[in-house]
Amino acid sequence: MPVLRRRPAFWRLVAVVIVLLVTAGAGSATAAGAAAVRAGAAAAPATGVLAGRHPVRVGSVLIPPCASSRLAWCTRISVPYQYAGRDPAAAGTIKLGFQWYPALSGTAAGTILAVQGGPGYATTDYAAEYRALFGPLLRRHNLLLVNLRGTGNSSSFTCKALQNWTLADGIAAYRADTGACGRQLNHTRKLAGGTGYVQASDLYTTADAARDVALLLGRLKTGRVDLYGDSYGTFFAQVFTARYARMLRSVTLDAAYPVSQADPWYPDTIVTARRAFRIACLRSAACRAAAPGSSWARITRLARYLRAHPVTGRTRDAYGTPGTERVGTGQLIELINNAGTDAIVYRELDPAARALLDHHDAVPLLRLAATDIYTGNSGPASQFNDGSYQATTCLDYPQPFSYRMSPRQRRAAYAAAVARLRPRLFAPFTVRAWVTEPAEEFDACLDWPAPQYAGRPITTPPPYAPPNLPVLVLSGDLDSLTTPLEGRQAARDMGPSARWILIHNDTHINALDDTFGCAQGLVRSFIAAPAALRHLNAACATRTPEIRVIGRFARSVAGMTPARPAAGNRAGRLGRQLAAAGAAAVGDAEWRWYYGNGVQGWGLRGGTYRYSGPARSTTITLRRVRWTADTVVSGHARWDQVSGQVRAWLTVAGPGQRPASVRLRYADYLAHPKASIRGRYRGRPIVATMPAP
Repeated sequence: MPVLRRRPAFWRLVAVVIVLLVTAGAGSATAAGAAAVRAGAAAAPATGVLAGRHPVRVGSVLIPPCASSRLAWCTRISVPYQYAGRDPAAAGTIKLGFQWYPALSGTAAGTILAVQGGPGYATTDYAAEYRALFGPLLRRHNLLLVNLRGTGNSSSFTCKALQNWTLADGIAAYRADTGACGRQLNHTRKLAGGTGYVQASDLYTTADAARDVALLLGRLKTGRVDLYGDSYGTFFAQVFTARYARMLRSVTLDAAYPVSQADPWYPDTIVTARRAFRIACLRSAACRAAAPGSSWARITRLARYLRAHPVTGRTRDAYGTPGTERVGTGQLIELINNAGTDAIVYRELDPAARALLDHHDAVPLLRLAATDIYTGNSGPASQFNDGSYQATTCLDYPQPFSYRMSPRQRRAAYAAAVARLRPRLFAPFTVRAWVTEPAEEFDACLDWPAPQYAGRPITTPPPYAPPNLPVLVLSGDLDSLTTPLEGRQAARDMGPSARWILIHNDTHINALDDTFGCAQGLVRSFIAAPAALRHLNAACATRTPEIRVIGRFARSVAGMTPARPAAGNRAGRLGRQLAAAGAAAVGDAEWRWYYGNGVQGWGLRGGTYRYSGPARSTTITLRRVRWTADTVVSGHARWDQVSGQVRAWLTVAGPGQRPASVRLRYADYLAHPKASIRGRYRGRPIVATMPAP
């Protein structure tokens, strides 16, 4: 199912850090993109609407200032819990929470409404990211962040067993916990008069969430708003557009998938993955040179190997905690699915497969699994509500059974639907392996209570948007979660006023966490002038930098691809291999910064990375890092996280040899960057280049 869920806490930290770097002016793939990024979020003025911290009246709603932010005003309004049925008033009301950011200039030209994905995430938790995305638009635009019903402070609830579920519990437990959550919702709130309970398992659909938001916009008297939705937020935005287009000035769907999706198995996921792994390697100079042929063919070999020989070994997770990791077919399926949201899988899975298959070296694969496969629970429901996720998706997403069926009939229908799937639909994996992988949760809703009132998200056929409502649809061409095929279909469903743009080399969600500025710049330009959508220059979408897939994980320095000699080089092959090992360790340290605590990281085969200093000059200290088993890399690097410039001064000791001294320099945020290497080995100068690590 298309959802970002159960992300570990460090993902939120990473997203915030990336946004802060972007707003500071991170390097861009194009001059236009760089200019958009450098503009950043507008600073709050000392005078004007933000000077006083008094309640403000917006429409008919009096909004007090937020205690947590000097830029925002926060409150909750009451909305009907139930909109349909014989006596909806008997269900009472719930609270809808939101944050209001007035235009910084004090004079608003309009309002931007943002809705977060999931479903189940609190939109207001991502305020920093949204402010960074919209940047200079916020001088003359209000920003409204709404927590959809059941999320954040919008009358959230907790289904404890479901919220605490972990991968180790297995899909059967998740299915049981999901059913129990629905029954809990149906026995929590009494109907007015005490004659029974509200059937609340029906009441967290996207249609009801859209009704809530429409009611809020009416009370705030915002006029027509610019609606931005990411991931599940695009599903919400399609539903809202189909029902309340008159309230909209523009719509942006970032990482879109269609409400009209009818296939409960989401086969586009693996179709996209097959292509995405191939093109990620082909676009990366190091991978293309080290491993000609098809990346997906190598992953297919890995799947067959792991089916017979699951790999188990000791490794460390992103925080350095040692433990035993197991990688079998199920873990490989999860890694492949995670690639759509996490570029490190594209960067490391193919070379890790080659290391295992060709050299019996499991270290890279075990570390990748420990880094990328999250096995914990969902955390606080106020941040991600697993019950809200299921309460929405069980009724709004397609299911391979009917809720009119008895529990036994549902299981029979589900089994029959699985049996009808083509045997090679999910190749190289079996149908059974794919549909029973715990993170997929295809049968999670089998025990959800049959709805009494819930209807379809959209009750009218496409197009959902009228011809005069501009709609921008963005997809990443490496996004296997909400795929380009689905994004294109969502644009078709919205109608002829929609324009679909494919962002090359990007994964899930394009503008909200945009390091390079292209998608962010497109969204800003679109909202500034929606009527000019057809003339929006999207050339940057084909020039975003590639994911630099690692060429190879070499167990020994003899297996390293040597840096290419340049004029003035006198060092031999071994000296240039040592230099390449040092460069690889620096690139690894830079990537690992995004996954740990931002203070310390661990080398592939030993040693540590230490991070210190501000974004403009982050120092990475390498202490006896072993990129290969027989080399030791020590020294430090300076990383300008704003411009992307990296410089390093290293000592690389090889097996029984004198150490090489290496100076390294490369630009991180460019397409196909080269690393420049200078140094000495055994008294001879090293002058060489290689693809940036």
